[in-house]
Amino acid sequence: MSKKITVELDWDTIDGITTSTMKSLLQSLEDDLEKRKAGTGIAIFHKDKKKDIAEINRHIDAFWTVLKYYGKE
Repeated sequence: MSKKITVELDWDTIDGITTSTMKSLLQSLEDDLEKRKAGTGIAIFHKDKKKDIAEINRHIDAFWTVLKYYGKE
């Protein structure tokens, strides 16, 4: 038998969880980028190294854009 628990969160808590997750994902992408540039990382978006680096950079820029929008630089 499964039991459900309902949790009510305020907007500040939701904002904190969301931005914390985005910052974690951003850090992971930045780490992946450095590894990919060094030739030690695996392909994330493309097998072609140049295309992969460009796409990783595009995603990093997108995360920064969203974080800046919410004032969470």
